[in-house]
Amino acid sequence: MDVMKFAKKEIAAMQQGMTSRVSVAPTPGMINLGAGDPDFNQPEFINKAVYEAMKAGHTHYAFGGDPEFKAAIAEYYQKYGVTVDPSSQVLIESGGSQAIFRAFGAILDPGDEIVIQDPAYQGYNQPAAYFGASIKHANMTKDENGTFRPDMDNIRAAITGKTKALLICNPDNPCGAVYTQKELEQIAEIAVEKDIVVIADEIYTEYVWGGREHLPIINLPDMWERTMVLMSFSKTFAWTGCRAGYIIAGPELMKVINGVPIGICSMPVPFQKAGTLALKEGWDFVAEMRAEFKKRIDYFVPRLNEIEGITCPMPEGAFYTFVDISELNVPSVDFAREFFHHEKVRCAPGTQYGPNSEGHIRFALVKPVEDLEEVAVRLERFTKDLPQKAPTAFP
Repeated sequence: MDVMKFAKKEIAAMQQGMTSRVSVAPTPGMINLGAGDPDFNQPEFINKAVYEAMKAGHTHYAFGGDPEFKAAIAEYYQKYGVTVDPSSQVLIESGGSQAIFRAFGAILDPGDEIVIQDPAYQGYNQPAAYFGASIKHANMTKDENGTFRPDMDNIRAAITGKTKALLICNPDNPCGAVYTQKELEQIAEIAVEKDIVVIADEIYTEYVWGGREHLPIINLPDMWERTMVLMSFSKTFAWTGCRAGYIIAGPELMKVINGVPIGICSMPVPFQKAGTLALKEGWDFVAEMRAEFKKRIDYFVPRLNEIEGITCPMPEGAFYTFVDISELNVPSVDFAREFFHHEKVRCAPGTQYGPNSEGHIRFALVKPVEDLEEVAVRLERFTKDLPQKAPTAFP
């Protein structure tokens, strides 16, 4: 029986490409740098807070979200100079992926277009397709350091009369760019001129390097009611499995977002109580993670640049390295597949993030330095054996 005849046409049309979000069977000697799942466990005081909230009876409906949790979120975001009304401008979600789904569902009709930069996190693709919208890619261009950055001319060229929104990821996954004030002002100018919404994925705000700082776009002139800020606890508090996220937007735009009918499948109330505690007392834990990620970056980037045919810019934010392998003359999908086959290291091929990302691979630095040292040894060995003139002639 062909059950696809019952499927919503947008689901039937979706293509299942390569993704870093797959479960991998245990493999002896494998080092998994594919998915961005921090290798830290939540601190015990957060775990205990969930249990204590359940014991206290916080297991009932909390329509609209726990007010105390929403207030803590608003207080947190104020560190970026943004004053938020928790009752009308904060919407609790079950993780960043649900925030993406809700944001897209609020504005995208079949036939609409959303401009997404390239490279870009692949998790935007299927929600857009589900709502019958088309993705238009705006190619990012490399700066003098080899870091992909937003290209305003390409953004403008990608916008048509069907465009509803532009999505930015700041700090950026996979590229590691942290947007400058000038870049944000230029993007805001385009959004106002073209009368489109900006969806700002800001889930890596706590991981910014090299003296840079995270700057929000929502506070720029005329951006309050045309910006959706998507946030998540997954990276900030190593909360990937417990699912916690939220959206910040202007009060009128939030009414539209809140209209997306996802029922009451938001973040469980006991975890909202724990989330409040995390936002108040969890920053020492975040500082420990930040210091460890910085240590990994400081080791891995220079080490990769020692390998012939490999170029790796220092990320400005997040905890990924987006490695240029174009000199090796091997398609990134083939490279990632064969690197895993021969050396048992998982990485993500560049084309997973868009056509403009060919010639790159992404490593998520979610293993300690000792493991990264071994990855570098395996990568150097692997690249020395690559067929330089016959990129598809792998053994």
